[in-house]
Amino acid sequence: MNRKNSREKGSATLEFALAVALVLTPMLLGLVDFSRYLDVSHAVSRAAHEGVFQAARGHDPVQIVLSHVQSAGLDPSKVSVSLTPALDGSTRGTAMQLNVSYNLSGYALASWGGLFPQALSTRATARRE
Repeated sequence: MNRKNSREKGSATLEFALAVALVLTPMLLGLVDFSRYLDVSHAVSRAAHEGVFQAARGHDPVQIVLSHVQSAGLDPSKVSVSLTPALDGSTRGTAMQLNVSYNLSGYALASWGGLFPQALSTRATARRE
């Protein structure tokens, strides 16, 4: 009877190790990657809103977006910013749209087979003051 209990304990240990390796570890990595994705999404969205508000006041939004992204701990070289219409010649009351993209390639901890996007984009709109 003692040998049987010993084998059952070894079997339970092996089953637990397989469950951790095959189920819990990918779930944990997915949770961490998803939370990092949400953090980047929030930071880029906030940077876009701050940038378009400053553009509505006649300031260059690119430096504002880059400084917000950098203060969030992200790499500013992975950011692209475009403003429509350009600051020159737009009249008061004109709707301005700022598009901000952040390149996420190499950001995930694990390869998810296309589950997470390679780039994150957001848009913010404000009227020229």
